[in-house]
Amino acid sequence: MSEKNPVDLNPGDSAVVVRHEDGNDGFGIEIYHHPLTNMDEEDLIFYTLLTRGMAYQATIDTDAVLEFGEESLTDGKDVSITEH
Repeated sequence: MSEKNPVDLNPGDSAVVVRHEDGNDGFGIEIYHHPLTNMDEEDLIFYTLLTRGMAYQATIDTDAVLEFGEESLTDGKDVSITEH
């Protein structure tokens, strides 16, 4: 976890965080889970595999992930990207 930029999750949240790595052209991917206290093992495994799969796909085939992102964002329309 980034000590400078912690991620606050509510119970039941899972997150894949992509961080720009200073000093190079790469990025880092961090995976977080904050399971609900009553979350059963099957649900926890599902969200764990889902987030790990997204992170893995982004690192092995970045171009395809970017293409999917563009398709889902634009859907053939001109749009602007929101910066947070």
